[in-house]
Amino acid sequence: MHKLAPLIKDTRAKIYRTTAILFLVQLFGALGAGFFFVVQNILGVQHMLGALEPANERILWFILFWGTDFFMISLSAVLCYLIAGLPGLAPGLALSVYFAHFASGTPIHAQEGYFAFFAAPLNNGGGVNIGYLGYFVMALFCALLIKFLYAGWHNAKISLGKKLDQPLQKLGLAKKLNLTGEQLLEQVDLIVLVLIIPVASAALTFLLVRYGIQKPFGALGVWAQEALSSLARSHIPLTGLLMGLMVGFDVIGPLSMAAFGAACAAFYAGDARLLTIYGACFIAFGWCPLFMTLLAKLRRRPALDNDDFNLAVSGPINAFFENVKLTVAFSMPFALRSPLSVIPGLMAGCGFTGLVTAAAGIVNTSYLTELPKYGTGMTMTELLRRGEIYLSFTLPLRSGDWLRCRLPLFFLILAGGLVGGLVMFLLRSFQVKGQLRRGTYVEPTGDIVLEMRGLAKKFAQR
Repeated sequence: MHKLAPLIKDTRAKIYRTTAILFLVQLFGALGAGFFFVVQNILGVQHMLGALEPANERILWFILFWGTDFFMISLSAVLCYLIAGLPGLAPGLALSVYFAHFASGTPIHAQEGYFAFFAAPLNNGGGVNIGYLGYFVMALFCALLIKFLYAGWHNAKISLGKKLDQPLQKLGLAKKLNLTGEQLLEQVDLIVLVLIIPVASAALTFLLVRYGIQKPFGALGVWAQEALSSLARSHIPLTGLLMGLMVGFDVIGPLSMAAFGAACAAFYAGDARLLTIYGACFIAFGWCPLFMTLLAKLRRRPALDNDDFNLAVSGPINAFFENVKLTVAFSMPFALRSPLSVIPGLMAGCGFTGLVTAAAGIVNTSYLTELPKYGTGMTMTELLRRGEIYLSFTLPLRSGDWLRCRLPLFFLILAGGLVGGLVMFLLRSFQVKGQLRRGTYVEPTGDIVLEMRGLAKKFAQR
């Protein structure tokens, strides 16, 4: 057995638990936003929950969308708490909020934090920060650092305490105050355990994320955006493949948003090809986990729990509603459960979708016309330029010519999801064998829905 097997197994179990909790966070936001849509737009009831003036109505929607789409804030806090306990809660929350509001080094307001990721991204993609993978690395590093430093301080107290015993005896303090060296060091426990270790861990984590993820990937994104724009002028299929790989790697992250920036640059010049490709890849991201879980259910391996199924199904369900972007929101926690098998699958599925969409020459001209949904007479270009906060750039995929656009894209996205799901399935099967051999395998057995029912029953009995 690998000597780190107990730590790896415990951490993996905590990640499974965190993603199950995130499902509830995201579901609350999705259902809440749906409730507001029905009440406000269908029933015509306004000014709810303290929105005493029309300008506040959008804020209510934003709060709920934050819970669903911007779940990384909860991810960091919950994972830090589960791994490191109470000492990890404040640093995890502080770091996540910091990186949420300082995109590209520029302070932004909360609403801007939302559309820097999910609506009309700031600077056509340039405002994105570290993506969901960056928050995952941040939470893991911070939590494990606190955990090891806590253990280190405990051992240091014992070792240093023994060295202090003799000086205390010489000074007569040991007998007079009935004090040992270890007891003396315990007097500063509150400062060390609450202030020094968590703050030092947060500072070191900040340096890692800022200079190991944000700046390098930000620079890579700038280069990639320029390279894609140049490549698109000569080889659209290869451009589509690369865009899909970038979306699959870190959807809403720096590379994915660099691809979006290249798509916007072409779009503003009157060419909707890249935006069509990007939108198709974006949606395919949400379908890959569903096909992976279906394959696993059919073959009865690798083992998946009901939380896997909940996350995998929730994305495609949202594909049939107006905010198509919710399709990807649940796939990100699914990816965090097994990044080394899921992310390559996402890249394969999105890459396939981008390649075939580009090679088939599919272009949705609805991107260049008025969007009936808004009834303002404004085109997609005008809405993007003004930073419409609830604009989904995937919305025009639900319009356009049926035979030349909508049906081909529908089947291509499904095919991309199947390709991605198959790659995930194969990689996960090999991964489980390796984990069993090393003694680091943790079988997922969670069911957050069943747990909620049990909790209701427990409350009723009390």
